[in-house]
Amino acid sequence: MAKKTVRYLLIAFLWTWAFWIFASFLSASLNRPLVTNATIFALFSPTPDSGAFAPQLIFALGVFGPLIGYQLVATKQKGTFIGHLQSKSSLLAFLIPVAITVPGFLLSAFLIHSEGSALTFGQVVITVGLYFLSNLLTSGTEEFGWRGFLYPTLRQTNDTFWNIAWKGGFIWAVWHYPLMIFLYWGLGIAVALPTLIGFTAGIVAMAYLSNYVYEQTQSIALLMGMHALNNTLNFTLLLLYPNTPFTFVSSLASWGLVIYLEKKHPIASCASA
Repeated sequence: MAKKTVRYLLIAFLWTWAFWIFASFLSASLNRPLVTNATIFALFSPTPDSGAFAPQLIFALGVFGPLIGYQLVATKQKGTFIGHLQSKSSLLAFLIPVAITVPGFLLSAFLIHSEGSALTFGQVVITVGLYFLSNLLTSGTEEFGWRGFLYPTLRQTNDTFWNIAWKGGFIWAVWHYPLMIFLYWGLGIAVALPTLIGFTAGIVAMAYLSNYVYEQTQSIALLMGMHALNNTLNFTLLLLYPNTPFTFVSSLASWGLVIYLEKKHPIASCASA
């Protein structure tokens, strides 16, 4: 692995892990819950919890590790921001998140007894809209590092598109591990370990799909939107059906789409890509 890639990964991981781990310890020491799905706008609440502000801010800053690494390390390998938005393939950035999350919505709607949401339709729209915008400005910036730098760097090898996807996807998944451990370790290893394995598999599939769209469009901006949309749709599923057991369906659907694209519309390896 090239020295520049190692430096990028060290920066991205150390920044994120340090902020996330410190935020979790700080919240525990202050006896304040760390809300991992809160939007950045919650930091500016009219009636903020002063004790929770610091850990929430530190946690929010942790997501920018890949962006920081991109800015400090990437030079010639920097990806393009706008890219080819006029390409028909740009529609995939919208269609893929919808296609892989719709099955979970349908199963939940038909098989889960709903007590009805406490939120009005207008409140749901505002909540989902703010979540998308927050994700675009936070988690979406990961795409500068994963697609804008890491993917083009790996693409310069003679490796297959699939091998590049699983390697980059595994790195992307491991980058999330402190968050996953914080969320699930308290439930016991019998729950945490299978969840971690399933999460890793889902991220590898998402890496393939994200790389696929970036290969066609060369647009970091488009991938930021795709990333935010995917997260927002999963958030919306839990918002509307908090007790749904079908959150895992999106990972299965992702793999179904990966298998389809790999068999019907594969992307060949290309050392000079």
